[in-house]
Amino acid sequence: MKKHTFLFVLLLSVSYSASSQIKEIKIPTVEFRQGIYYVELNGNTAYERGFQHGRALAFVIKRSLKNFENWIEDNTTIKVPKEAISDFATGKGYIQSVKDQLPELFNEFQGIVDGAQVDFDILFSYQSFDEFYSYLEAGNHFKSNEGHCTTIGVFGRENQANFLTHNNDLPSYHEGAVTVLKIKYPNSDLILLQQTFAGQIGQNGVNSYGVAVGINTIIDMPVSNKGIPVSFNVRKIMESKNITESLEYLKKVDFGTSMNYLIADRETAIAVETWEDNIEAIDNKKQHFIAHTNHTLQENAPVIYEIDKDLNDSSFGHTHRRLNLANEILEDSAYNIDFEGLKELKSTPPILNGSTIMGTIISIPKEGFPVLWTTPGSPNLFGHVKFTFD
Repeated sequence: MKKHTFLFVLLLSVSYSASSQIKEIKIPTVEFRQGIYYVELNGNTAYERGFQHGRALAFVIKRSLKNFENWIEDNTTIKVPKEAISDFATGKGYIQSVKDQLPELFNEFQGIVDGAQVDFDILFSYQSFDEFYSYLEAGNHFKSNEGHCTTIGVFGRENQANFLTHNNDLPSYHEGAVTVLKIKYPNSDLILLQQTFAGQIGQNGVNSYGVAVGINTIIDMPVSNKGIPVSFNVRKIMESKNITESLEYLKKVDFGTSMNYLIADRETAIAVETWEDNIEAIDNKKQHFIAHTNHTLQENAPVIYEIDKDLNDSSFGHTHRRLNLANEILEDSAYNIDFEGLKELKSTPPILNGSTIMGTIISIPKEGFPVLWTTPGSPNLFGHVKFTFD
């Protein structure tokens, strides 16, 4: 009986201690800049930064998760979204991969869950869009397809800034949740401008060292039942000081789905195609630009099916047509193209399409802080909002 009493007191003590620590976390103010949520995270630990994110944006996160479940019900053959979400989260190895390989970011994600007071499995599935999309596709659950992102890097021009741009072409449940997080790491000069959606670890962004990243699903290469989901890889890449460090990280982990990470720094930009436990870096140094859509650029890639640019390209979001258009424009203009020119390029159909819900342009100067511009909706309807490190 005394042992039981001691255990009960111990549990109360632990619970009280955790509650006290949470109460000490300062919740940041949410700014609403022309349709974009902006929050500065400065917690001393990864968990605290996640808790700040979750608590500050709880109202947006809860709305987005409801939209996520409604989207599943409306656009797939699944009748009970929570059952599919639970099956995805518990039946795959993604969660354990994050725990094992990126424990700090797992703690940050747990902080978001606790701060927003939402279901872990639902937020993880919402977070892991590309992996969940592959899960739905493998089960033949789709009624229609969505998602056709285009990413471009411009670099290597004398005395001119490098650029990284990305159009997020995503399902509609992301609408109204575009968020920029300024994340300050303690005892470090590392600061991130992380473009994302409320509740997600990351999508595109740039750090104070000048490392930027944008992402594209590669739909014709293998996926896996374990590995790190894309959003977590984006955040880890953005902790790098240069592309070399980014590549070193990517060489050490395995991947939940096939993906292109277009990474830029102050010197260059490269496309890094990843699948299972493999990576392949692709550059285009002779032409000062590199573009990527949703098919592999490798000549001898282990493709799982063919996407013919003449026969079935439209069935895959016009991936070849978008890439060819970007390459044609940049072949003539890459050395002199500026912010306005890139805005026009990324607003040209089919690069801009019915699934485009956000456009990002990042400028990386040779010296000084980068600048991030992003839109709260489709770039043909909304202007780019500027975010800086100042």
